Amino acid sequence: MVETVVILGAGWAGLPLAHKLLKYTLPEAKDGLKVVLVSPNSHFYWNVAAVRGVIPDAIPDEQLFLPIEPAFAQYSSENFEFVLGKAEHLDPEKNTIELVKNDGTQRSLSYDQLVIATGSHIRSNLPFKPIGTHEETLAALHSLQKQIDVARSIVVAGGGPTGVETAGELAAAYGGEKDITLIVAGDHVLQASHILPSVSQVVEKDLQKLGVKLIRNTQVKEAQTDNAKRENDVAVAQTRTLILSNGSTLTTDLYLPLFGVQVNTGFVPPSLLDSAGNLALDKTMRVTGTKNIWGIGDVGNLEAKQLTVTDAQIIHLSSALPTVLTGDGGQVVKEYKPSSRKMIFISMGKKYATGQIGEWRLWGWITAYVKGRLLFVDTAEGYVGGKHLRHASM
Repeated sequence: MVETVVILGAGWAGLPLAHKLLKYTLPEAKDGLKVVLVSPNSHFYWNVAAVRGVIPDAIPDEQLFLPIEPAFAQYSSENFEFVLGKAEHLDPEKNTIELVKNDGTQRSLSYDQLVIATGSHIRSNLPFKPIGTHEETLAALHSLQKQIDVARSIVVAGGGPTGVETAGELAAAYGGEKDITLIVAGDHVLQASHILPSVSQVVEKDLQKLGVKLIRNTQVKEAQTDNAKRENDVAVAQTRTLILSNGSTLTTDLYLPLFGVQVNTGFVPPSLLDSAGNLALDKTMRVTGTKNIWGIGDVGNLEAKQLTVTDAQIIHLSSALPTVLTGDGGQVVKEYKPSSRKMIFISMGKKYATGQIGEWRLWGWITAYVKGRLLFVDTAEGYVGGKHLRHASM
């Protein structure tokens, strides 16, 4: 009997995993294999470049969004199916997933193995990650680009990589034309435990060189919209009054809350989730209490939600699934060992950057050359096409 693997999500983890199974597991599957890839997005969003992509004309749409289906034309329709839709309900007892397709119809999928790779979104629903269908994400991005274009002042809230890079990219692009302010909740930016203090210090110095105003130890408690200009019935500029936790107020044309990530697990039974809404995974990356449901990427709870760990998770799961599907090794799946090596790369425009590997801070010019120049958009076609992972071979 043909084994069916359903992968929910065609993002950074789900899409390359599908390629790996079709390239390497299919030839070894004695009874045959079918991979069903489910996503509401017809295009892969290279959102690692979104921090620059939100700036009008900085990166063409066709470099940020790459069509998914043509990348899988190399495989037989007997072995691969791409479904445009969104998971609505998972029934682990019946091994079925109920979908709402993009055309509004419903479909029930049965699976032998299920991989949940539905990722996450920013709580503010800004289009730095997919926010729905490709059309919805693209429309939201274009709307934000218009707002950025006309705004004279922009406040970014969030001291993590997305907030820092966005503030830096805006300042690098516009110089003194726009007032850019970054609000962070702590004493410094990038205060995660795995980030060296020296990395944070260099980033703050670079932000200051770029002209970014930094407000520390403060949170935005409330954002009030005072007025909004509209163009073709689309909001393109807003005046907002921000109520801050330090008791002060701040007026700005545009407010970008880039803190807080919410995993996309609303369709999963609560019994399979931890207290934070993540998939509760065991040491093999299998959902605890199940035999045939797996989690990969941001939805899991084994390690930090960082793109730098994705390659290792893909490699592990592409080895674990064949063990189960082919029966090799008595179906004993090896444990996944999260990397203990700290890694982060921060770029702010094409000139300012820094990074960290292990306990070593990288020279700025190295990070600027590797990441800051193009934000890896030159590698996107190969990634989506199944030719390579981000930092490893396919």
